[in-house]
Amino acid sequence: MEPLAIEIKISEELVVRGQEWPVQGPPVVMVHDHGEDLDCWKGVDRLLADRGFRVITLDLPNHGLSDDQVQDRSTLQTLTEVIKNVSEVWGPLGLCSYGSLSSELCQMRGPDAPMTHVMVSPRAPIAAPGLPADLEHEMSQLVVAATNDGDRSDEARALFDSLGAKKLWASIGATEHGPDLVMSHTHLVDDMAIFLRRTLVSAHLEWTAATHEKAAADFRTTESEREQ
Repeated sequence: MEPLAIEIKISEELVVRGQEWPVQGPPVVMVHDHGEDLDCWKGVDRLLADRGFRVITLDLPNHGLSDDQVQDRSTLQTLTEVIKNVSEVWGPLGLCSYGSLSSELCQMRGPDAPMTHVMVSPRAPIAAPGLPADLEHEMSQLVVAATNDGDRSDEARALFDSLGAKKLWASIGATEHGPDLVMSHTHLVDDMAIFLRRTLVSAHLEWTAATHEKAAADFRTTESEREQ
């Protein structure tokens, strides 16, 4: 299995491009940190797809093959639109990020936020600010980090401590960070997959069943109208 090229149209001026692993499973959107591109997840994306997830890796605006962003729109606003678009097609989704971008995305709240969020080696100030309270739409969040990475380890822990109640910590005695950490210790992919199954699969199955039921009802209505 190889990934397919995809495009997500945010507006007339902005198209976000990436790759999709066409697996019949819950969607997981993987985004890179500032200044990089989707190739940073190479290897991790395949491993996660092999574990039953429809993995979608994207280039952020102004990165890789995606369009340059003309409008005054934050990365958080753009990714909210991306998640909304993907969810309309594939249902409730998970998000995977790393580095500085994670400290922005972990603040997502509301009905258009992802169901769950995996952060690998997130960067944040040591005195991480508290996040807005929205218990109804709070994401489940997993922080994956190395414990021997000096300030990077401290930042990841500080961000974890600032999160709400729906959080989980997974660590390993190592010095790598970001996707390199996961590729060097691939059992972490299993930890990510277990977390995603627990926090995403149920909602995905409910959405799939409701979508099939609606499609069947629409078909019956159309057939009934033809017979009249």
